[in-house]
Amino acid sequence: MTIPTKQSKQSSTVPKTESRTPRRQPDMVDTLVTWVFRVISFPLWIVTTIVGQMLTPGAAGASFLGKLVFLFLVVLSSDSYWQMLFEGNALFGWYEETWTGWGWLPSLNFFPLRFSLGLFANPMIWICLGVGFIIQSFQSACFNGERFAHQNARVIGLIAVATWVFDIIMTFTSRYPLRYTEPSDVIGCILFNIFTIGCAEWGRWGEKVLSGK
Repeated sequence: MTIPTKQSKQSSTVPKTESRTPRRQPDMVDTLVTWVFRVISFPLWIVTTIVGQMLTPGAAGASFLGKLVFLFLVVLSSDSYWQMLFEGNALFGWYEETWTGWGWLPSLNFFPLRFSLGLFANPMIWICLGVGFIIQSFQSACFNGERFAHQNARVIGLIAVATWVFDIIMTFTSRYPLRYTEPSDVIGCILFNIFTIGCAEWGRWGEKVLSGK
């Protein structure tokens, strides 16, 4: 019988070490390239996130965009009221001989520091927009078949027809197509007038689609 030596006993108890490949530490060039890529792609990420929010039905951004478009179209449609009922200059320059320019919008100047409400400092513009908002909201509700429009179809229909007739008179009086001599201008003015008459209705429909309703 063989007696194990001390050397063999010690060798049997020593664990075997595995050979491991040391991890490569990122150098300065890799770090710099990574951060440059992040900085360059960050604005693109912001834009894609905003666009995704704006175009995803039911998202907060899409709902906000729908309401913003609807309000803009209400203001556009109210331009004829502003000209005919309140004797103001045109708010927009499309197919107009004279208009106020973009100075009617609020503005902020830094040198010297000054903030201006523009035409919104005039209380009459708020009355005009209020009238336009009520008329256009009513028309868009009837056009899109919203709930209150089914309560009394005859009365609602008569009111809707009256408001649309009023819209046609105000729009074509403020932007008279036959004052132009070129046929293309006449046709363009007629089409633009038709668009402004029904733009709030289409804007309300777009708002419902973007809101996911």
